[in-house]
Amino acid sequence: MKGEQKEQAKKAIESLGTGVGKSSGKGISKLSKDALMQQMLPKNALGLSDAMVEGLYSQAYRLYNTGKYKDASQLFRLLIMIDSSEAKFSMGLAACFHMMKEYSNAISTYSLCGIIDPGSPIPHYHASDCYIQMKDFLSAIISLEMAIKRAGEKPEYQSLKDRALMTIESLKKEAEKLSGELPESVKNSPLAKFAKEPKKKN
Repeated sequence: MKGEQKEQAKKAIESLGTGVGKSSGKGISKLSKDALMQQMLPKNALGLSDAMVEGLYSQAYRLYNTGKYKDASQLFRLLIMIDSSEAKFSMGLAACFHMMKEYSNAISTYSLCGIIDPGSPIPHYHASDCYIQMKDFLSAIISLEMAIKRAGEKPEYQSLKDRALMTIESLKKEAEKLSGELPESVKNSPLAKFAKEPKKKN
């Protein structure tokens, strides 16, 4: 880790420490140094219990559900700093970006969710909507196909899988319309070629 990155991490840990306890400045400094040396999660370094972290998550979730997406996003960012291995924290931040119409940020964060929780189709499904909003239909189709693949035959994802299949069909029709109205050079694009592929019979 570079010196500058260490300094940023140190500051982040120290800022998390304020309000957690009545530790002196020296104690917080030692805490951040120990965390960096031992490569501990800030959650463990600060001695935060699972209940405390869950309380922060509940607050972020409430803010999201009341439409306070910017405020919720700040709490989700804090939660990611505390424990970056928890998929629901990244999912919360991605959903905030999505609702604020920051589609590129949402897609990047949904991608992170897909890495943290590789078995879940949900991040790919939601990322596809961001691509649709950006009129990037080919990327939307690819995301939906990834969602379908990850859903597999799991019953809890059956309705998501059905919606993804219907959306792909709808996007193919949209692509067919576009390819009919566009110049020859654009008709030969990957999206147009994809739209012309014969539909597979189930």
